[in-house]
Formats: sequence, C-alpha cells, structure tokens
Amino acid sequence: MDGRAATPPTGHRRRTVLRAALAGAATAGAAGLALPGTARAADSAGTATDSAGTATGPTIYIASDSTAQTYDPYYAPQAGWGEVLGQFFSDAVTVANHAIGGRSSRSFIAEGRLQAILDVIQPGDYLFVQFGHNDATISRPERYTPPADYKEFLRNDYIGGARARGAVPVVVTPVSRRDFNRATGKFNVSFPEYVAKAVEVAAEEGVPLVDLSASSRAYLDGVGIEEARSVFLHVPPGVYPNRPFGTIDETHFQHYGAVRIARLIALDVARLGVPLARHVRNTAPPRHRPDRPTVAPTATLVSHEGARLTWDEVPGAELYRIQRRRRDVPDDEYTLATTSPIPLADIGGLAEDTAYDLRVIAVNGRGQSAPSPRLRLTTRTADLRYDFGPADSPVAESFVGVSPETLYTPERGYGFTDATGLITRDRGPGTDDLGRDFVAYFDGRYEFRTDTPNGTYAVTAYVGDAAGSSRSGFVLEGGDRGQVIGSPNAITRQTFTLVDVRDGQLSVTVYGQTGHLNGLVITRVG
Repeated sequence: MDGRAATPPTGHRRRTVLRAALAGAATAGAAGLALPGTARAADSAGTATDSAGTATGPTIYIASDSTAQTYDPYYAPQAGWGEVLGQFFSDAVTVANHAIGGRSSRSFIAEGRLQAILDVIQPGDYLFVQFGHNDATISRPERYTPPADYKEFLRNDYIGGARARGAVPVVVTPVSRRDFNRATGKFNVSFPEYVAKAVEVAAEEGVPLVDLSASSRAYLDGVGIEEARSVFLHVPPGVYPNRPFGTIDETHFQHYGAVRIARLIALDVARLGVPLARHVRNTAPPRHRPDRPTVAPTATLVSHEGARLTWDEVPGAELYRIQRRRRDVPDDEYTLATTSPIPLADIGGLAEDTAYDLRVIAVNGRGQSAPSPRLRLTTRTADLRYDFGPADSPVAESFVGVSPETLYTPERGYGFTDATGLITRDRGPGTDDLGRDFVAYFDGRYEFRTDTPNGTYAVTAYVGDAAGSSRSGFVLEGGDRGQVIGSPNAITRQTFTLVDVRDGQLSVTVYGQTGHLNGLVITRVG
C-alpha cells in the first residue's frame, strides 16, 4: 500500500485535480498540504458560488490510501479510483484527491493530512473517507490501527471534523482485493472487521455510506476470477518502461479497474439522499458495442503452457477476452483463457504439446463483439521440470526431485545455492505428487539455479499448501516479478515470461511471507 503523491496525467479532465501542494511529492512529508481555499456559499442543491456569484459547485475531498491515489504517468498503468472519479460527475464538481499510499486512518491524521483538508473544506463540500487496508497491517506499527480505534477515528476526526465545517462526510468501506475462494469462485470480504466498523459508525452517526466493499465484491463475482486480473495490477513484462519485469498486484488497480471502481462509487452516490447525487453523470454504458476484430491474433513466445498474443486495437473496446479450445477434442467449446485491457496478453494454462484454436472478442459496457478469426497454435514441450519437497516424498512423473539436500554443483547442474533455513512438508495423499509437498522459508529468501543455454524462457512456478495458505515472491534473473498469493489449501500456477538468460544459468530466488515452492517448469521460447 505504499505510494507516492503525484500529478494527474496530461489532459486529465479539469474537474479532477490533485492540488499543487501534493504534486510530485515523493515522500511522506506533510509540508505544503494546505490547499488554497476560496470563500464560497452553498445552496440547497449543493452548488457553491464564489464572491462574484459564479457557480463553482461542490468539491469532493478524498482522504484515503493508495487504492484511491492519483499517480504520475511514470507508474502507468497504475491508477487509483480517486484519480478518475471526476469523470462520473458534472463539470460543476471538483475532486481534490488527497489519497496517498501507505496511510491508515490514524497515520493520515498524525501527519496532518486530514487537518490540511479541514483547513480548506467549505459548507456544501464532501469528505469521502476510505481506509482499512493499511489499518490492518499489524507488522507496520506506524500504520496499524485496531478496528475499534479505526471506528472512533472515523467518528471523531473525519465525520466530526467535516460536520463542524458544514461539509458532508461520506464513509466508504474498504475496496475489495483480488482475494477469492478457489472452491466456490467467489470473492472474500477484504478486511471484514474494518468493513463492519465503517458500516456501524455510518449508521450510528447518520451519515451517508458508500459500501464499496459490497459493490466491488459483487462486481468481481460477476466478472469472475480470471477477468479480475484486468481490474487489478497484473501487468505483462516488457510492455511498460517502468515495469520491465511486469507486475503481479492483487490490491492496486490498473487504469481499466480504477475506472470500474470509480463508477461503482458514483452509482452508490446516485442512490444517496444528498445533493451531490444530482451531479452524477456518465454511468450508463456506451451506445454501441465494439466492432468485431477483423484479423486473427498473432502468437510469439510460445511455451509449454501458453504464448504472448497481440492483435489490432478495436475502437470503442474497453477490454478484450481471449478464448481457447482444444483441436484434439471433438466439439470442444471455446472457454475464457484470459482478458486484457490492451491489445496484448500472455495466456497460460494450456496443455503441453497440444494444438489449440484461439480468438479475441472486443468488449465494452454495452456488450461484446463477434469473435475474431481464429489462430491455430501448438504448445511446446517443456525443457526442465523440478519437483520440490522432502527427499523421501513422491516425485511427480517426468519431474526431477529437489530437496534441501540438493545443493548446486557444476556436476549436477542444478540445486540450491544455500539451503540454510529451508523447511519441507509432505501433506500426503489428497492432491497430486507435485502439489502435496513443498519447500518453504518463512520471511526469508533462498535461491535455486539450473544450468541452461542462453536464451529467453518461460518459467511456471507451482505454489501452495494443501493444508494452509501461501505467499511467495519471485526474482528471476535479477528481476522481481512480484508475489504469488495462493488460495488456502490449494495450488496456484503462475507463469513468468521473458526470462532472459545470458550467463548459461537460470536463477530463481524465492522470498515472502511463506516462501513456498512446489514445482518449476522451464521452457525456452527464444
């Protein structure tokens, strides 16, 4: 939840602003947070006027964290919902986004950030408050706020502070993360204790509530686990200059997702009995669905379980759905492979050495297009497979067993560089030989190396615990690829593309809260 306050992208709609005092701030310093204010009066419709009688409309002030923050273009495609909220309100409304990463309800106050808002907020303005993500971080004492204290901060400081100045406080429950129950396919309630306290205090104080926890979870349940990747910051490597190794982030949004979340907030505001509801705009779907993609996608970087696809951009498309079907299965139906908000996607989950038909569908809020012409693709055979676990546990067929005793030597050509601190577990029958066992290092890191010819590779990691949860980060050839958060009691597969080997040896470093590793499958793709 760390982040930097930053200026909106060039050309951002004028009604959405991040005050100059916050622009370009790279640290948590509180200097310059007070915003310039103009004396205004608000009428019964919530429309403000300046001293000359010119209608200026209300300002929405946002007090929140990195899920709402405005990001400099350097961080593309990352965006927060506060950055794009203005597009769903009339031009009379201004959005002053004070959200900044890494802050909790308590630390936002302690740093003087709430006071900076209260110094300039006017009668008829609105204070949107969304916290909870960082409040729950027990490991960060400067952020952690127990649920009971969080509730009282909302009541006394945010609600009380806004009301004392004639402004309208709006409590926003914490937005959902990409956290789901793999067995049911449904999304879990993120930070449930904080959601409950936010709902309670809004009811007790009689203030408007935007239950973003509920609306975002319902939205994610509707689009499904796979399509939710396009909402959150799942970024392929080699596309954005600031993210050469890609990003896996189940908390923050890319621009497509930020817009969807902001629309949910606007729809909730439209149902509230407040004057601001009259200013909600642009929540209806487009008039027309996108046209059909006229050319089949193109495949590169074909691996044992996927490929990189590109295709021509379709005007009016907000998202693309990539579908697949096996050519060796009679009457096999197309199913969703993945989605992408840009005309490029890394697909995975395909069977090894198998022929597929692939096609692309353009999507917007009105509906989806007819499918593109099909691409015929055959996956490759993997080059290397490793199964990690205790020395005496079963090894998956066609895999090489690796235990903490397997240290790298030039003669062996693979192994751990140092197994100190590594633990192993075998959960026994109930899952396959690859998933039942693993190595792990809690809150530490370890490195596995394997000799390989120079080239470009796809690496699939299998991570999980049949009897618990897992959270493992991966550094491949010096590039941090992010963390794989496994569903409880399940195995998660994550493929990393564009892994370049230039020294005859592929290095995989695992770190994170649990540092699980069940298996690796490696294929040269270039």
